[in-house]
Amino acid sequence: MFIDDVVNDLAYELNSNNIEKTIEGISDYLSIIVVYNEHISCVMKFKGYHVIYIKQDEKNKMWEDFTHELGHFMLHDTDQRNMNDMYNQKQENEANKFSLLFRMPQKEIELHELFTENDLMTFYEVGHNIARQRLISLCNYYCNEETRVFK
Repeated sequence: MFIDDVVNDLAYELNSNNIEKTIEGISDYLSIIVVYNEHISCVMKFKGYHVIYIKQDEKNKMWEDFTHELGHFMLHDTDQRNMNDMYNQKQENEANKFSLLFRMPQKEIELHELFTENDLMTFYEVGHNIARQRLISLCNYYCNEETRVFK
């Protein structure tokens, strides 16, 4: 499961290098320039630099926007302005999944045994629907034959 693996690998790398799980910590480590503004959240490459624009909002919403754009940074090397709408939607869905998984990392869920919606809601300060989406995604990951471990 490609996106799960990308997220798990990045989370492991950040943890191994003691990188703070914040917008500033992650962007500094990955050499991404972050620009806060009042209009839009997006990611782009400008004069060889990777730039993530984050719309000013509540802290949790800005974190969600950052992780979504980080998903595009990690998964896609395309210009969404010049692509088919269906392919654009596919990339948006992938970035949404990346964001969900990155905000609630699998290893952290396992370490703290956060296997109920209420546990996830309390630990990560997310709503019911977000917690449910994460549990469904985690269940799908565990049930995938490629990721199952038989001992």
